[in-house]
Amino acid sequence: MDLIICLVAVVVFFVIGYLSGLRRNAAAQDTGVSEFGNDAAILKLVVEHAHEGLVMQDIYGRIEWTNPAYSRITGYSAEEIRGRRPQEFILAPESQIPPEEIETYKFDLTKYQSGFEELIRNRRKNGEYFWNQLTFAVFEGKTSEASKIIVICRDVTSQVEHMKELELARKTLKHQAEHDDLTGIANRAKLSKFLQEAVSAANEAERNIGIIHFDLDHFKEINDSHGHGVGDAVLRHAANVLKSVLGDRGLAARTGGDEFIAVVCEPCSREELQALGSRLLDGLAKPVKVDSLSLQVSVSVGLVLAENAKSSASELINRADMALYAAKKSGRSRIAWYTDSLGAAHRHKRMTMAQLDQDLESGRLTLLLEPQYSFEHQRIIGYEASACWLHPSQGLVDPVEMLSVQEDFKRIARIEHFALRGGITEIKRLRETSNHPFFLSVNLTGASLKDAGFKDAVADLCEENLFARQDIVVELDESIIRLDEPEGLGDHLGKISELGCQIALDKFGSGNGGAGQLIHLNANRVKISPLLISGLRDGTSQQQLVESIIRLAVTLGLETSAAGVNTPEEAGILRKSGCAVIQGEVISKPMTPRQAELHFQDFMPQFETH
Repeated sequence: MDLIICLVAVVVFFVIGYLSGLRRNAAAQDTGVSEFGNDAAILKLVVEHAHEGLVMQDIYGRIEWTNPAYSRITGYSAEEIRGRRPQEFILAPESQIPPEEIETYKFDLTKYQSGFEELIRNRRKNGEYFWNQLTFAVFEGKTSEASKIIVICRDVTSQVEHMKELELARKTLKHQAEHDDLTGIANRAKLSKFLQEAVSAANEAERNIGIIHFDLDHFKEINDSHGHGVGDAVLRHAANVLKSVLGDRGLAARTGGDEFIAVVCEPCSREELQALGSRLLDGLAKPVKVDSLSLQVSVSVGLVLAENAKSSASELINRADMALYAAKKSGRSRIAWYTDSLGAAHRHKRMTMAQLDQDLESGRLTLLLEPQYSFEHQRIIGYEASACWLHPSQGLVDPVEMLSVQEDFKRIARIEHFALRGGITEIKRLRETSNHPFFLSVNLTGASLKDAGFKDAVADLCEENLFARQDIVVELDESIIRLDEPEGLGDHLGKISELGCQIALDKFGSGNGGAGQLIHLNANRVKISPLLISGLRDGTSQQQLVESIIRLAVTLGLETSAAGVNTPEEAGILRKSGCAVIQGEVISKPMTPRQAELHFQDFMPQFETH
């Protein structure tokens, strides 16, 4: 501002000097004497060649003098506008004022002090619009009526347009930074900022705030079956339904993948939030048309109501996650609310998982061995190794059963690796103490098979312990084998074959697979499900089914075994049906390696073997 004032002062000095010089020069010419001399020529040169337009007006706004630059900027000659007010001819339509106001106009000298600035959109004589930067200076006369207003005019159209472009670019970048490219709704960053502001405002006003969190059930199957183009169309449809349901009551956001969150800021009750969730569920349940396809999509919805909004933004998101998880766990395609008991259960689980992680890191799991008995050899020929964990409140448990395959695959892989590593070590020791060539069975899931380092880890363990790979039987639950699905294990089973390990299809006959798996799996063994064994004594139909499985396995050249054999009667029926190997309480429950060693030395079968 100081620089502008100085510039104005200089220009005012030149203009006033120039005009005064003209008057003195004219008087001198009348007398034949030149008072101004070369100074007048200098002033004239500066004023007439200045890039800025210069205007001198009287106190009523009438133009008394302009320089050539003003004519170049506006298109009006000095003669055309002398005696007129700029408001009469230069204002753009949006700035025009009534003629009566122009006629009565008078400068307010208290407002238009030297250095006062104004940016205004003006119109040239040819109708072209431009941005005019005006800087005012006041040359005070002996009276206010004699005072002059000097205006410096600059055509700053290019600068203004550049600033507009920059502002548009800034707004565009800001929008892109805060919105999801695919769906157009807010992204996680915008959600976080919005929710924090909404929670702060709700805390002050002591009003409620609601969260709706949902994701699409089995969305990956849509992508895998129909391609990402169809999947993207479904995501856009979900975003549109969410925006339609929410309206202007808050913010709709896609937080990643197929997950969406809505923040409901308007005062809402539990009933209103439930109604919004139901409308969302109904809207997304309608078939989605994508090209020639008609897809049925279902969602799981979690709801959170922070009454009087005494919760932080991060806490509300965590609660919404818990509610969504509860909805999916209860069967999907439904609504679940966050409750205090749900939060307590989540905190307990989090503490439990933290303890499990510590014990996994330090190796404080328990290895159990369950013996497998051969009717042909009339002795124990192998052991199934499994890992157990001392739960803080439940005692020894199978840690894999308490974990989610989708969410805890890394933990599951570590647990299975513990069982494999410990099993190899202990079976090798049992071989040395008993002089019997026991084999090792270990149950693995996709968590291990899909692990990029699985193959090398098994090879290294076998090499370190001088343990033959063919003496390892990898048992796979028939429920996880989906050879015709992209997420199945078909592409990963080759790792086992390449290693030389045997494959056993576990829990066969439990209703999650079929005979086709035996053909395509390249299995070596079949283990009959305990569900079938438990009903052997109840009727002939169950026994006939077991016998059919055994015959099928023999036809395919596979060895059969049975798990969950708990009574001598069940063992006898299986022996007569042609089953080769059994395991269960009739032999022994799972034992520690030391117990297994003592058990082998003293074991005598309690059922007829001939």
